[in-house]
Amino acid sequence: MSATEKALVLKTGRFREADVWVRLLTPSRGVFNGFAFGGSRSRRRFVGCLDPLSHVLFTIGTNKTGTYTVLEEGSLLHNFPEVRKDPAKTGLAVNCVKFVEAVEIDPEDAKPAYELLLETLHMLEESGVRSDFTPWLFRAKLAFEMGFTPDFLACGVCGRPLSCECGHRFGVERGQVACRTCLSDGKPLEGLARPISAGALRALDWIQHSRPSDWATVSMDAEVRRQVSQLIELFVAYHLGLSWEGGMYKKV
Repeated sequence: MSATEKALVLKTGRFREADVWVRLLTPSRGVFNGFAFGGSRSRRRFVGCLDPLSHVLFTIGTNKTGTYTVLEEGSLLHNFPEVRKDPAKTGLAVNCVKFVEAVEIDPEDAKPAYELLLETLHMLEESGVRSDFTPWLFRAKLAFEMGFTPDFLACGVCGRPLSCECGHRFGVERGQVACRTCLSDGKPLEGLARPISAGALRALDWIQHSRPSDWATVSMDAEVRRQVSQLIELFVAYHLGLSWEGGMYKKV
């Protein structure tokens, strides 16, 4: 049985003379590999469909024994030309794609991951943004979409709304903030915790509730950005087991 499904092409490669393997992200299956037999020579079945960063409607089936996925044909929906011709935008998009591949998205998290990556590509395509902060925003938002949803605006110990005062700490393991009052009462957060300002907490709350279309106009104070990016890297490493090293994501 064959079915049609929209997919984002993450990576491709040749095998044998005319065949192509394709790594895809779809809203129902997550990340998986499919094979486009004769794809590199096709003049009708895969026109413009087998390039990374393409959004494609594929007809997807299996081989006779059901052991691997076969891409039967595709219809190109969008190939994001502005992203492709701008090296800075291409780099930002590829960074987000590498993160999706490293997370190993399964069917349970497939739809939010697919929608987030698609929206990010459209944002890069349609705006003048070239901010190197985009991949940090993407990593944080994907972690939130996968269920890591701290309350950044209330103390996780006493439950009171956080003030604008300094002295808060954020516990990465439990995903909670402790206010200065609770910390001064001798109730330290267990495990990995970092000091964080009220401005950085508000920024993280904004990211949690934002969409990629909001990122094109965002600006942050340098110190807020430093704290936010540090915490994003910490909770991605702790909760998703990934760190960015040497231009690639590695398991930690």
